[in-house]
Amino acid sequence: MYSDLIHLGGADKYVDEVLEIINSIKLLDDFSADEVRYLCAYMQCYAAPRDYSLLVEGAGGDYLLLILSGGVDVYKNDASAEGRHMVARLGIGDTIGEMSLIDGYPRSATCVTTHPTDFAVFSRSSMQELLVNMPKLGNKILIKLLQLMTERLRDTSNRYPDGAFFSLV
Repeated sequence: MYSDLIHLGGADKYVDEVLEIINSIKLLDDFSADEVRYLCAYMQCYAAPRDYSLLVEGAGGDYLLLILSGGVDVYKNDASAEGRHMVARLGIGDTIGEMSLIDGYPRSATCVTTHPTDFAVFSRSSMQELLVNMPKLGNKILIKLLQLMTERLRDTSNRYPDGAFFSLV
């Protein structure tokens, strides 16, 4: 995974940085410092250059990414027109790839860095390990992921009230 990028090591080396931006991280907004420290032990960090495709629509993957610095544009392929269109612009504290973490299905969008971007990877195997080792924290993460995904679904359905968003997925 990301063998062409600079591997920065385990996120446990960057706990202080994560705690500095904790208010920007919806996934962790009600986590204690100890819970964040424990969770960081299950993530790896990487550095990507500008214009790097972190996730590609249709590709496999069973992990999510937490953006620690930089930014990411999210694109959907458009079958009715040529190419793709941007559906979101994300930054520090945002997560991408949650659906594939949960269901293991191919990526539903392409995510491209807009600036040099550092990010942490949280894989399905790390999630399973966390659920075994610390079930209360693992369940807390799962609930937060469900909340984030339903929030995004509600936002999408509100932006496209006539059901046009179904042509995007």
